Amino acid sequence: MNIYFKNITEKNLKECIDLKISKEQEKYLPHSNAASIAESKFHPEWVTIGMYIDDKMVGFAMYGEDGEEIDCTWLIRFMIDEQYQGKGYGKHGLELLLNRIKEEAKPSKIYLSFHPDSIVAKKLYLSFGFKQFITGFEAEDEVFYEINYKYM
Repeated sequence: MNIYFKNITEKNLKECIDLKISKEQEKYLPHSNAASIAESKFHPEWVTIGMYIDDKMVGFAMYGEDGEEIDCTWLIRFMIDEQYQGKGYGKHGLELLLNRIKEEAKPSKIYLSFHPDSIVAKKLYLSFGFKQFITGFEAEDEVFYEINYKYM
């Protein structure tokens, strides 16, 4: 499986915006890729990337620092187009993405959040060693998870 990433630019913006999740998943991921990319323009420290297989964009991710905590990175968005779900692309892509973040930023922690009813997301993140933590900002539609890293 040849998965790789490309930064979102003017050349692949429409392809990214055209990625979709199923209607059932919209309650778990209420923000469009277009909204995420627009939001990133106010946070130059955030990285927006498309996930590709061969020459086809199959997913989108956004990550970066939040400016409040040093040495930590947030995986702000991670999605796979509905046509490509259930094929292992999300798991393999997340593995590559976490490795990319570790190489680039060497964070002691990576944080993420998701809808608590999203069993698929929970299972995926737990399989990589993420654990739930309490922030005080939890809501009916959001729980927070983290993974810790130590470097030599």
